[in-house]
Amino acid sequence: MPKTCPECNEVLVGRSDKKFCSDQCRYLHNNRLKTDKEKEVIRINSILRKNRTILKKLNPVGKTTVRKEVLITETFDFNYYTHTFITNIGDKYYFCYEYGYHLLPGEKIIIVNWQPYMDRK
Repeated sequence: MPKTCPECNEVLVGRSDKKFCSDQCRYLHNNRLKTDKEKEVIRINSILRKNRTILKKLNPVGKTTVRKEVLITETFDFNYYTHTFITNIGDKYYFCYEYGYHLLPGEKIIIVNWQPYMDRK
C-alpha cells in the first residue's frame, strides 16, 4: 500500500522516507500540531495583550488614577498579569508587561509605567 501525505492524503512520490507531498502540507501539518499543543498559552497571551492595551489606553501620561469600574467596563481581567512589584512601603503593583496598576482604597486604581528603579534585584 503506498504511503500518503498526512495532511492532504495524496500518494507520496519520490524518496522512500518522504513524509509530506509538499512544503505547504508540511507547514500546515506542523502549525496545526503546534496550535493544538499551545492553545492555552495562546489564550493566556491574548488576555495579557488585551489587559496591556487597556492599561496603555487609560494611561497616556505615565501615571493615572481611574475608578475600578472603568477597567471592568473595558473587560480587563484582573486574574492575569505578567509580574508584580512591591514598593518599599509594601504596596503591590500588578504588571501586564510594562504597564502596571495598584488597587487603592475606595475602588480606585492607579496605573503606572514600569520605571528603571523597579529593576532592583
